[in-house]
Amino acid sequence: MSDGASVLVLEDETDLLFLLERNLAQQGYRVSACETLADAEEARAREPHDLYLLDVNLPDGSAFDWLTRVRQRGDMTPAVFLTARAEEADRLLGFAVGGDDYVVKPFSMAELLARLAAIVRRTRGPERDRYACATFEVDFARYLLVRGDEEIALTYLEAELLRYLVARPGKAVGRRELLERVWGYDRYPSTRTVDTHVLNLRKKLERDPSRPRHLLTVHGVGYKFQP
Repeated sequence: MSDGASVLVLEDETDLLFLLERNLAQQGYRVSACETLADAEEARAREPHDLYLLDVNLPDGSAFDWLTRVRQRGDMTPAVFLTARAEEADRLLGFAVGGDDYVVKPFSMAELLARLAAIVRRTRGPERDRYACATFEVDFARYLLVRGDEEIALTYLEAELLRYLVARPGKAVGRRELLERVWGYDRYPSTRTVDTHVLNLRKKLERDPSRPRHLLTVHGVGYKFQP
């Protein structure tokens, strides 16, 4: 069950929106049902949400662009795309703009609900410790990275990915392990989603992302964190 979590659902197909709203409500979610980006903006202004569930192609624009603007405002609410756009390029774009998961239509309602519950469970879990080294500090509970005098917002998955790696300093961690332990999946259509998140995290963490000091690639394996 959702323990009363609030989810903003953005979907322009009326029948599907009704189906999602009904199933989410049955799981205990409080649902803000939106058919347009304008509706979503009004819903965000009314109340904070624990999760965004977003179709991509809306009558008044793209949810990719909308989430980009939301992230630029400092809103790191976990976001899941639910869309018929199944190409790998679309999936990678969804993660690049700050999405935490990407589900392709047609989809299993049971699996979607399980994914949403896993995200809510992790984001509402106990507060996480802080981590500090010579060049940066990170507050995992607040999704906040501090580098010098600069405060940088992290997405939920960026924070969880960094948390997993810093807990294993110097250890090479495979992409499949990261997908299972951080994303919570034992199977996934592409390990490139890990690469996309590492690239985004390097841009925030490293002074020179092209020559990383902390998030290092281990060729043929995955990544490791170097304090």
